Amino acid sequence: MSRVQRRRDRRRQELVHLARQIIARKGISGLTVQDVTEAADMAVGSFYTYFPSKEALLEAAIWEDLQRLGDPDNPAVQDLPLDQRRQAQLHQTFAFVEAHRELMQAVFGPGGSPEQLERGMALLERRVREGIAKTTPLPESVIEWMAPLLSGLIAGGIRYLLAHPEVSAAEMAARTVSLLRPIQAQLASPGRGPDAASSAPEEPSSTPSQPA
Repeated sequence: MSRVQRRRDRRRQELVHLARQIIARKGISGLTVQDVTEAADMAVGSFYTYFPSKEALLEAAIWEDLQRLGDPDNPAVQDLPLDQRRQAQLHQTFAFVEAHRELMQAVFGPGGSPEQLERGMALLERRVREGIAKTTPLPESVIEWMAPLLSGLIAGGIRYLLAHPEVSAAEMAARTVSLLRPIQAQLASPGRGPDAASSAPEEPSSTPSQPA
């Protein structure tokens, strides 16, 4: 990579960093090209040599790093036993929240954009779906309902962590795993395999019993 390209990449990353700071202060709706260029001491026209639009900058500021969230193919956890792998993946997810608190507030926080929240939830569900498919023999019919259920649980953990900075990523991961273990045990137990898990329980009869 040439010196010119390295300098350009550093300048681009500076704009991304400044955009994240502005989002942290003003929210996504408060991000403007003028604010970013003033903070960077850059002419507005020069901004468009790095990004074609404010939306492109917003995409980079939020989603370039967020795409790594909960990646099931992370080589750091591939050789761990299943239970430890799940806790390690959750710890990585919650550690990402700790390291990018302002960014995650913009997506999952109460004042965030509904559009960004929807994208964040879709990403979590996709990661959970990929993780279940790679580590269990469950059929697609079970994964279909389990993925949104578990991703909602993880999203709740993210929001709790954002609201409670005194709670560590490791503690949040341990709490989440403790909730997941009974589900895993139930699916693995005799008579409660994937087919049983995907079937709805029978409703009790509403007909009162007749006296003998």
